[in-house]
Amino acid sequence: MNSSDNKNYKMNSEPFSAMSNDSKRLTPVAKIRSLEDGSLMVTVGEFRSIVSSHHLVQPKIIRLTEYWLKANNPC
Repeated sequence: MNSSDNKNYKMNSEPFSAMSNDSKRLTPVAKIRSLEDGSLMVTVGEFRSIVSSHHLVQPKIIRLTEYWLKANNPC
């Protein structure tokens, strides 16, 4: 497909920031940092944790995001 074909295609979804969301504040993006000893530091907002293996990163992101949501819940 060349660039002239692309003019007929449009995005069919809203950008993330325009999606309907009950909260006024977006959830922070998880940051993952490799440490010298091979472990990984996972950070979501002000919450931080260290895991020993890559397969533990996703569950830790979920847990830290839950903590962040509870701490920043306006209710």
